[in-house]
Amino acid sequence: MRKKSWFGIALLLALGLLSVTALGCPAPADDADVAPEPEPEPVQVGVIYSIPDPARAGGWDRAQYAGHTILETEFGWEVSIAEAVEFPKLAETAAEFAERGFDMVIFTSSAHVDAWKEVAPQYPDTWFLLMSVTETLPESDNVAAWVPDMYVYGNMVGAVAAMASESEVIGAIGGMPIPALKLMYSGIIEGAKAINPDSEVLVNWVGDWVDVPKHSEVTRLQIERGADVIFAVTGPGTKGVLDGAEAGNALVIGYAADWYHDAPGAILTSVLVDTPPMYRELAEAFEAGTLTKGINKLTAVNFTLADFRGKMSDIEAQIKDTFAKIQRGEIQIPRVMHELE
Repeated sequence: MRKKSWFGIALLLALGLLSVTALGCPAPADDADVAPEPEPEPVQVGVIYSIPDPARAGGWDRAQYAGHTILETEFGWEVSIAEAVEFPKLAETAAEFAERGFDMVIFTSSAHVDAWKEVAPQYPDTWFLLMSVTETLPESDNVAAWVPDMYVYGNMVGAVAAMASESEVIGAIGGMPIPALKLMYSGIIEGAKAINPDSEVLVNWVGDWVDVPKHSEVTRLQIERGADVIFAVTGPGTKGVLDGAEAGNALVIGYAADWYHDAPGAILTSVLVDTPPMYRELAEAFEAGTLTKGINKLTAVNFTLADFRGKMSDIEAQIKDTFAKIQRGEIQIPRVMHELE
């Protein structure tokens, strides 16, 4: 009996000690009380255009706009756009982005190369990218370029134009003879000749990118010389080309983006530059820490045809087949540069 009493007392003491210990210890923190990890700051990107309203401007600008839009929609990056930046202000604008702590600055034109090479070495903690034609890089490690092969792009435009033209005269209109366009228009000449040796390509430079009446006049003159299919890279001035083509019953091949809704009656098709994949590649490399200095080439597989929407229905299949053969390298077109000043 005594043994049981002492056992009971010991048990009560032990339980009491446990209760005191439990009361004296802080309760484990509830998960809801733990401060969440702060969200990482979104990547900040500055994009520079030298034309206004790039989403609705020239074909290359439209294609670039569609490309860098995915940085926001797919990756959650913050994209700030500087548009209508005059050439003397390009380097200054890029430097302002870098001074504000932006992670990346994107130049969108081959006419931006000088500014790109000037400013990139000054801000080694910012990436400076060119999305246009270049053969060389700035003297710094924080640079990369995505460069379309404009000669091959021209080959594809020339082939489509040569097959669509009944007069065998093709018009090529440019704002000014910048290197990218001289390369592209040389490609158009050789691409057309590869399909039809009798093709003639008329090349005219308007002298600016915005004078709509002047662009319309140049288009009219080409039509008077026999052009029935026209291609143009003229920025906002393209409206004049479309107006002139509609008035003269000529067809236009759109540049880089789908131009159909700008002039449904005049647009034959468009040779597209597929920009979203290159921006996606850029973003994935940056986030993985594998973005490196270099030139990344866009070749024939990055150029595609927009819908013909009923035009050329009799030879549409043939045009698409020829286009695909150029993409696959089954049609070899010589690389010849023409004097196109």
